[in-house]
Amino acid sequence: MSDIDRLLPPNATASERAIETVIAERTVGIDAPISKLWNADTCPEELLPWMAWALSVETWDHDWSESAKREVLRNSIHVHRLKGTLQSVQAALKSAGYGDAEVIERYGWDFYDGAASYDGSITYAEPDHWAEYRVKLVRPITVDQANQVRAILRDVAPIRCHLKALDFTEALNTYNARITNDGQFTHGVA
Repeated sequence: MSDIDRLLPPNATASERAIETVIAERTVGIDAPISKLWNADTCPEELLPWMAWALSVETWDHDWSESAKREVLRNSIHVHRLKGTLQSVQAALKSAGYGDAEVIERYGWDFYDGAASYDGSITYAEPDHWAEYRVKLVRPITVDQANQVRAILRDVAPIRCHLKALDFTEALNTYNARITNDGQFTHGVA
């Protein structure tokens, strides 16, 4: 680096100049204008994790598809604005690729008045605590994905609330003895 390229004042310390040199050398290979780097749609794929870090995305999975990563980045500011609300939970799960999740609060607090037919999907047991909630996903998930959903919920759900259950209605596999129970999949509740 020549003296013209330096941004530090003449009284900068040796360690500050060393840091400046390292940063300058690392940015030489990036052939994209800053406007492209700060846009989730135009940022190069290899730089998406850095953009996620800069936008304070709490949950990031390198195994996500490129479109899912870009969707998480696009929704990051929206999720942060709503953080701690029902809408942030739904937006975070949707952007991570888990679809439209239904968040059920105060499960079991409704009185039995005959409005709902008993089909086995509703239990009339002790109601949940006021700070407990359940998440019903529209698609099946694996055990690893359930752990990822729990991590997302820890980051965006209200701190006072506790996840009681993850539930999904569709089964990923049928129970027909062709698949061995290796702990990768669940039986509908994770």
